[in-house]
Amino acid sequence: MKIELLPVTDENREAVLALSVREDQPFVAPNDVSLRQAEERNEEYPGVARPFGIYADGRLVGFTMFSFAPQEEDADDRYWLWRFMIDKSEQGKGYGQAALSEIIRYFKENGADRLYLSTEPENEAGLHIYHKAGFRETGVISDGEAVLMQMLKGPKKIVKEYYGVEVDKAMRIKGKKGYGVSIAVSDSDGDISTYCSGSGRYGEDFPVNPDMLFQAGSVSKPMFALTLLRFADKGLIDVDADISGVVPEFVKKGPVTFAALLSHTAGYNVHGFPGYPAKHEPLSLEDVLSGRGNTPKLRRIRPYGKQQMYSGGGITLAELAFTRITGMTLREAFQKEVAEPLGLTRTGFFQPLDEELVENAAFGSRLAQKEDAAHGYHYYPEHAAAGLWTTPTELVKIGLALSKSYRRGGLLKKKTARRMMTPVMDDYGLCLDVWESEARKDSVAGHGGENWGFLTSWVFSRKKDICVAIMYNNVTEAADEAMEEIACEIYKNANE
Repeated sequence: MKIELLPVTDENREAVLALSVREDQPFVAPNDVSLRQAEERNEEYPGVARPFGIYADGRLVGFTMFSFAPQEEDADDRYWLWRFMIDKSEQGKGYGQAALSEIIRYFKENGADRLYLSTEPENEAGLHIYHKAGFRETGVISDGEAVLMQMLKGPKKIVKEYYGVEVDKAMRIKGKKGYGVSIAVSDSDGDISTYCSGSGRYGEDFPVNPDMLFQAGSVSKPMFALTLLRFADKGLIDVDADISGVVPEFVKKGPVTFAALLSHTAGYNVHGFPGYPAKHEPLSLEDVLSGRGNTPKLRRIRPYGKQQMYSGGGITLAELAFTRITGMTLREAFQKEVAEPLGLTRTGFFQPLDEELVENAAFGSRLAQKEDAAHGYHYYPEHAAAGLWTTPTELVKIGLALSKSYRRGGLLKKKTARRMMTPVMDDYGLCLDVWESEARKDSVAGHGGENWGFLTSWVFSRKKDICVAIMYNNVTEAADEAMEEIACEIYKNANE
């Protein structure tokens, strides 16, 4: 069998347009769409898009198109197998595998050191062919498609970088049964992509995927603040009103306001919460605040409004007041005011986690081996402070919604969003860290999170549609430092 790649010209264009795949193969774009995209790309970047007919022994059997841009600064953007298809009448004859070998040879002979392609994760037939040809998943999901690559020169080890960062090395991801990381990024081009690697459950071959749920730790706090501020925008809550009368058993001497509690300037104790084994008996917010759980009783230990002192206990007090004023649980309110408007389906204050959601939930650290093989995570009755389950992709969507609100209004009124993201004391607004970055000429907000066995980093620009969310199922000092560093580096590269 002789396979040739011949450029698409006026002579063979109609024949190429006549090629098609089977109806049960929806993963391949029609060739007319591909050729139109090639013309558009070449008008802006001449010669980058290269469409070819695939010929077997002189007969047209398929179509392929390359993106060939050796001048690109980023090696990941230089060489791509953009389109590949074999006509439905010619499939099953070995042409696909033979054509891939010829395609790889073309790139090698023209100086490429690596070759990328992308396809839907559900394209099992295509993935089988690509794997057989030597391509392997990079862990990146871009525009809903899994990105695969093959090294053409040098060591055959897959180069796994995401926005210029070797994530696996930084986060110490080792093999299929260690810990796992999930990342989502919205960059300066407006694209949302994801990166997943490792295992969602230590000791199991349980690959992390973009929809896998992780506990968000203290990133729960800004999600609570966002929910509460939605009610403030409707005139149902006054963040500056004294709410000591709403929770009198926990505030012996006022005043206390939502604004002070959300900015951690109300002077309360209880920094954070360790959680409970997943099957622990339910605890109420009153139980937690009264000290009937595993943390001390809530009390004011610093002067009101005089200094910023981080207090998960104060946030829990705010949650109790919120539920009493609205008559809703935080889970119900978040679903109605945030999840539904933003189209979120994998984010919520799921405490305890619904059994149907456990199937695709990460387990923290080694809790499955130490406490409960079926539920490797802790239960957090302190929903607002530490109870959120989510995915990086949906955290990015929330970050973008807040950024839009800050600039021109949206999910929150512009005035409300700006108050949330304006420092009250020590670069902290209403449940958000806020800082300026002269180096990036940007203004950034976000929050970190740590629950038992889970780490989260979430940052977004107040001026642009840029957001980075990273979630990891282990907690060590080294991992915490590495996450902060890679979040900053990925953010910087996504902003360029």
